[in-house]
Amino acid sequence: MANDSYTQQALAADPNFQIRLKSILSNVAWQVIGEATNVPKHTEREAFARNVISNVEHYARQFAPWLVTRTNLFAAATSYSFPASAVVTAATDAAIESQVATDWNDIAGIDVP
Repeated sequence: MANDSYTQQALAADPNFQIRLKSILSNVAWQVIGEATNVPKHTEREAFARNVISNVEHYARQFAPWLVTRTNLFAAATSYSFPASAVVTAATDAAIESQVATDWNDIAGIDVP
């Protein structure tokens, strides 16, 4: 069955997915903090990364409903696992991390020409 808004919002609301997303957001935030200072808008990117790290649970809940509609998550099958009592996605951590990294400036509200 193809994903739709119902499957993806169920995924976004799933506590297990949010735990996974907290880890991924933290990882990307640390990557941004460690990036070269000549990356466009690095100062703004790093400031946002530090905010994410200081309140990662809030940001995971805030971004989950939007993130699950992005290509790397929407294209991967979303289903319900009865043994885990959780909504699950076939998207790998690497695919989710790639999507977060790709969207970092948009998530942070940074306009890069």
